[in-house]
Amino acid sequence: MRLVWSQPSRPTHDRARHLLLLSILCIFLGGTLAGAGGRDPREDPRALRAAVASLLATGAVFFLIGIALTAVQKARKPASPLSLAEPVDPSGVAARAPRFGQEER
Repeated sequence: MRLVWSQPSRPTHDRARHLLLLSILCIFLGGTLAGAGGRDPREDPRALRAAVASLLATGAVFFLIGIALTAVQKARKPASPLSLAEPVDPSGVAARAPRFGQEER
C-alpha cells in the first residue's frame, strides 16, 4: 500500500514564520542595546536612542504583520489530505515487464 501526500513543493507558511523570527531578533537587539552596560538610556547619545527605537518599532511592526499572516494562512489553508494511491495491477505489470527488457537490449 502506498500513500500519496499532496502538498505544494514549497511551503507557503515560511514567510510568516521568517517575519516572526526577524521581529524577535529586532526586539531582542533593541532591548539589549537599550540596557547595555547598566547605564541610563536617557544619557545615551541621540543616535543610539534612535537606533534602539528603530529596532524596537521595526520588531513590533514585523511581529504584528507575522501574526496577521499566520492567522490568514491558517484560516485559508485546509489540512493536507492523505489519500491511497491506485492499487498496482499485477497483470499490467507482468504485461509491461518483457517490453522493458527489450528496450535495454
